[in-house]
Amino acid sequence: MSTVIPFIDGGTEGFKGQARVILPFVSGCFECTLSLLPKQEVYPMCTIADTPRLPEHCIQYAYVVEWQKHFPDKKVDKDSPDDMQWIFKKALERSNTYGIAGVDYTKTIGVVKNIIPAIASSNALISAVCVNEAMKIINKSHGSLDNYYMYMGQTGIHTHTYKSESNDSCVVCQV
Repeated sequence: MSTVIPFIDGGTEGFKGQARVILPFVSGCFECTLSLLPKQEVYPMCTIADTPRLPEHCIQYAYVVEWQKHFPDKKVDKDSPDDMQWIFKKALERSNTYGIAGVDYTKTIGVVKNIIPAIASSNALISAVCVNEAMKIINKSHGSLDNYYMYMGQTGIHTHTYKSESNDSCVVCQV
């Protein structure tokens, strides 16, 4: 254990967050815990093509279907204001056709880039947990987090810690 260099990882997504202490070849690695991360929001093609009900459906349709129709050999440059403006205008046309409010440029960027808004309190809490774990490791004052901390603020203030074991089939830490 004296040669193990701990890694501290943390992240937030809206009102949710996680922090973990990874001890290489001792605890589960980052790869071992990927299944614990929230799944990305996806919309069924039948919904976005035939029965859009949300602004996100209109944006996704413009991004996936309309772009391919108009630019079959060009990939969307998510950092290009011109590309994003084109998708926004197409999504706005579709939302007007179906009477769906809420399509704006900011939301278009968020859907296309899959951006979850940051919540300052979640960021502050998770960063505090990460710094606290770093201080405990540096000072050797207390045992570190054992080894995965989850914060679920969307339903109240709930936290949970548990030991994340190394996965026997992990291609990273089972070398």
